Amino acid sequence: MPKSLSRRALLAAAAPAAAAAVAAPALLPRLVRAQSDDRPSLRIAVQALPPTLEPLESISNVGLRLTYNVFDTLLRRDFLAEAKGEGGGSSLVPHLATSLRQRDPLTWEAALRPGVRLQDGGELTADDVLSTFSAERMWGPQVQAFEGKVNFGHLAGVDAVDRYTVLLRTRSPDVAMPHRLAAYGGWIHSAKACAAGGLEGMRKQPVGSGPYRHASFARDQRVVLDSHDDYWMGRPPAKQIIFSVVPEASTRLAGLQAGDFDLVTNLLPEQAESLAGHPKLEGVDVPLDFAHILYYDTRRPVLRDVRVRRALNHAVDCDLLGRSLWGPGYRRMAALQVPAFGALYDAGRQGFEHDPARARQLLREAGYGGEEIVIRIAPAYYLQMLQAVQIVQQMWLAVGVNSRIETRENLSLLAQPGADVRPTSIAFRFPDPLGGGLMVHLSRDYFLQKQGFWQPDRFNAISDALATATDRDERRRLWLALLDEYEAEAPALILYPVREYFAKRRNIRWTHYPLYYMDFRGYNLGFA
Repeated sequence: MPKSLSRRALLAAAAPAAAAAVAAPALLPRLVRAQSDDRPSLRIAVQALPPTLEPLESISNVGLRLTYNVFDTLLRRDFLAEAKGEGGGSSLVPHLATSLRQRDPLTWEAALRPGVRLQDGGELTADDVLSTFSAERMWGPQVQAFEGKVNFGHLAGVDAVDRYTVLLRTRSPDVAMPHRLAAYGGWIHSAKACAAGGLEGMRKQPVGSGPYRHASFARDQRVVLDSHDDYWMGRPPAKQIIFSVVPEASTRLAGLQAGDFDLVTNLLPEQAESLAGHPKLEGVDVPLDFAHILYYDTRRPVLRDVRVRRALNHAVDCDLLGRSLWGPGYRRMAALQVPAFGALYDAGRQGFEHDPARARQLLREAGYGGEEIVIRIAPAYYLQMLQAVQIVQQMWLAVGVNSRIETRENLSLLAQPGADVRPTSIAFRFPDPLGGGLMVHLSRDYFLQKQGFWQPDRFNAISDALATATDRDERRRLWLALLDEYEAEAPALILYPVREYFAKRRNIRWTHYPLYYMDFRGYNLGFA
């Protein structure tokens, strides 16, 4: 029979456990929650994942889904309120900042929310905001990546007043600063994690304050996000979110039907519609503040003459194209703008009307001699793009234009020399002309001009004036002038506004916003 342990031995054995409990009492609630966590995981099939998780580098259709859950912004755009018509248009609410006030035309003061926990356990402070908006990372002359400069290239400095107060100083007046802080690039990261891991650390294991934290990242395969249980808005409704890459839309849908996934993205319209009447699954159609365009390399001999570019645009019946691909829900975009622009929106704008006779006349005037136009696309990335380009080819052929399609495996290969026409997507990042379209994607700070595909003069001068204008009537005058200049130069063909078709289990209560964000915070996700 074994000897009984003495009281001294029992106390000695218990001491380490007791010391650990005293040293880390905050761990006990987490352990209890972990043991009793009956929240579901959310399994999502996507067409692709970003090659990096660094938030500026992963600004893309596929990257935003992750970024929006790992990070928070100082202000938040309330898409749910906008959908209900509350506030009469765009709606911003406090988020990491409890308030934002304009001290003078060039200075904005943000008061940070105390007690916000980052995913590394630290408290979010002014240091994290300064690290996020630092000149070295985002807007300084040495920064090569354009995404930070698109929204924040006009910054002159960011300073901390105290632990919870930050000043953002701009070089010129900016009526859109509140919207910028709620949009692309405004995601606040952990200064401590950024300093420790550098850019490579941010690419593989980013740290923010959002509702879900990075757990694992297998490039081109899967990303796993775990619940950030100390999230300042409350414990997230899912214990884990798993994004799995399934390149084919039909395979994604089959996986949902087999029970392998709970939500699948980027379906064809007919695939989402096939679920009508299904007892457990539903397809959803969401119009996005997004557009697909084909942009022209104006350096190429065949496209150097603006009359050829205008002819290509007049040759395309965009209404027929849009209805063919997106069904009866398609609505033509009135140039590169959305109604959320409010008073600046030009509802009567017609753009390039379908006019084959005018197209032929312009081609004759330009001396077009049947030269082949090369269209280079990545078919697997932009849904419906191959079909769209094939339809455009037939419409061009009808006015005498010869073309050929080249395909590449991914977007990074599209910009290589040798093609005349390429696709890209246009996101209206916030509801103002400064937030997308002409003022972003065709600007001197974005890749289309940066890589030399188009080098305008008057267009840039108008853009510069609009970027700093503050009077509403003057802003509208400049915006209409910019639309006119775009139509005069014809650097691109607007194909259609994009719609997102996804499918999910009916017991998941979740709303897809009009951008490629996927918001799984408690106010937008529930399980019946």
